[in-house]
Amino acid sequence: MNPSNVWIVTLGYNHIDDTLECLQSLAASEGGPYTLLFVDNASSDGSPEKVRAAFPSAHVLENGANLGFARGFNEGLKYAAAHGAEYVFMINNDTIVDPACVKHLLADAEANPSAGVWVPKILYYADRNVIWSAGSRFRPFPPAVVMRGTRHPDDGSFDSPRTLRYATSCALLLSRRFLAEVGLLDGDYFIMCDDYDLSIRALEARVGIRFVPEARMWHKVSKSTGVGTPNPFFWKQYGRSTAILFRKHANHPWLTGPAAFLYILARMVLEGHRYGFRPFLEGWREGRRAPLTPPEHI
Repeated sequence: MNPSNVWIVTLGYNHIDDTLECLQSLAASEGGPYTLLFVDNASSDGSPEKVRAAFPSAHVLENGANLGFARGFNEGLKYAAAHGAEYVFMINNDTIVDPACVKHLLADAEANPSAGVWVPKILYYADRNVIWSAGSRFRPFPPAVVMRGTRHPDDGSFDSPRTLRYATSCALLLSRRFLAEVGLLDGDYFIMCDDYDLSIRALEARVGIRFVPEARMWHKVSKSTGVGTPNPFFWKQYGRSTAILFRKHANHPWLTGPAAFLYILARMVLEGHRYGFRPFLEGWREGRRAPLTPPEHI
């Protein structure tokens, strides 16, 4: 595989120190040099200029506005594809990677060409030997998609490669074929639920999602979105995206039906997030009325 046809895309909205640390780890990836692309969502901390100064060979794309997660990353995916990318590794900027991470993902991609998405093992940045996600699975009751291995020691229990039904969009290797056939992230989601949506579309298209345990990385977890905090922005966007997901994939009632909705609300209560109720329901009502558009393809 020609490394020049492999692009690594990360998206930033402020948090320049995290971005530089992420890019530094990516620049040290084995098997390269791969092409680095930083996409900026109108940061106010000088992120584009600082990335250009620190990584002169990297591409920098400025969106000019905060487009959110899905649309922001899509600009990078389209840019990479237009410049000849055969594979794109999209990764959050609040992460670092093991030097062999990308190499292992690409090796599995070469060995399993019928797949279109490859997922690394993601561990906590603050606790380097504890798993945050070893892929995702569907749990019938209560109905939800849950991450495999969360808070489990990285003791080898999740070291078997496998085909998954779901993948978190924290870090994904995507093939050009996947982006052409299944599509980009759905830009109707500002944050949240874009990974559920992408995974469902992959399942429906019968394109495999592969978990590659040898590929390891570390995640600082939700620094930009405020997941689990009283931040009303997060809860409103969570409600809005959930409503859009339910509308787009109503043919999957185990994930988008009344039981799933009630479980979300019950979890908010049980986890002490009652402060999220009002903004969540405001976002839900907004998402029920929002116009729906199909995802883009390259």
